[in-house]
Amino acid sequence: MPDYTKHIMQNWDWCNTYRSLLGKKAFNNYVNGVYELLLSMKPDSYYSIEKNVKPENIDLFIKICCMFIQEQFMSDRQRDFSHSFNADCTQIQCTRLYYSRENSNNHNDKNDV
Repeated sequence: MPDYTKHIMQNWDWCNTYRSLLGKKAFNNYVNGVYELLLSMKPDSYYSIEKNVKPENIDLFIKICCMFIQEQFMSDRQRDFSHSFNADCTQIQCTRLYYSRENSNNHNDKNDV
């Protein structure tokens, strides 16, 4: 089984590199396609990068997934799912997030003023 961990985003230089190689329109179209794929994933599902992504696109695909994951993490919007890679980055999974009422900001506590 391959190991795609070397493709994980280390910095943002790859954006300019791929934008120059592909052209702005093609780059943005590919980014949008990956985002659409990730957003359409059902919770508790996996997407096989190894089986579904062309070998020449694996580096770009994984970096875009990293960007998506980072945007999710940095967002202050509560969401019902999260994406992550498996150990060798051959799959990305969508995991359902569960929130407990105790951890909610909308609780009503007698000690709150």
